[in-house]
Amino acid sequence: MSMVEQTLQALRDAGLKITASRRVIIETLAEMDRHVTAAELLEAVQRRVPEIGKASVYRTLDVLVRLNVVQACTLGSTTTTYILTAAGHHHHLVCLVCNRTIEIDECILDEATEAIGRKFGFVVEGHLVEVYGKCPDCSQTPSTPTTE
Repeated sequence: MSMVEQTLQALRDAGLKITASRRVIIETLAEMDRHVTAAELLEAVQRRVPEIGKASVYRTLDVLVRLNVVQACTLGSTTTTYILTAAGHHHHLVCLVCNRTIEIDECILDEATEAIGRKFGFVVEGHLVEVYGKCPDCSQTPSTPTTE
């Protein structure tokens, strides 16, 4: 099943309508296949269907985030980006020097999140992990000590 179909199924499972606008927004997000801001998504959606407004895009993003099929990320900045992740989790390594972001597809945290959920009586439905440090290129350059 494609990411688009998985996302549409999540809407159905939640008892929500699959409107033409929602379908276009989801298809566009899937086609972009990267982290995008709401403004970037709006621009891409309106290139396809100019009648779809800003409110529809933002409301749809909110619904998809609540359904855990879209992850809202900051990647160490103040700008929120969105990415379609029908699996319910998404991981990044973020370089503090050059801001390079490495996406990690496999998840090794399932057992840990389940244990955390059990400990706190919390039903875990997904997670977003951002690990900060130095990428391979930046870790090769010596750090300059700060003087006080």
